[in-house]
Amino acid sequence: MTDRMLAQGGGAPPASSALNPKIVQAVQLGNAETAAYAPSQIATGPDMMVSQAAGLVAQSAAAYFDGVSKLALASQGVLLKDMTESLVNQQIEKAAEDALGVLATDVMMGAAAAVAAAAGAMEAESASFAIDRIDQSIARYSDLLSRRSGKG
Repeated sequence: MTDRMLAQGGGAPPASSALNPKIVQAVQLGNAETAAYAPSQIATGPDMMVSQAAGLVAQSAAAYFDGVSKLALASQGVLLKDMTESLVNQQIEKAAEDALGVLATDVMMGAAAAVAAAAGAMEAESASFAIDRIDQSIARYSDLLSRRSGKG
């Protein structure tokens, strides 16, 4: 995309002998400055996808954690009800099993939170790395263009 845009601006300029030379020079200067900044200002499809990836993963991680936490809370509610009934009925072993189930759901929620946090952090880091590499590539390309235009 960037290559096409820059190639379009590299053709022979149209005839301008009938125009005021100062105006033509000012417009050419503005066009040259715009072309020089263009590679760093244009967001192509892949650039946008990389920058959106972290947000999409964070949304997925949040949805995952939301689902697991709802399941865990519902399970804890049932287990606490059963545990209370078991204690009232003097079924200590059954109450102890239900208490272990409540603790297991706590562990499940903690694991879900850790997975969600890690997924968001890893994707944000990799997206940041990719964006940095793209920026470096654009800077090198821009330097190459400026060196070529200086020789010509």
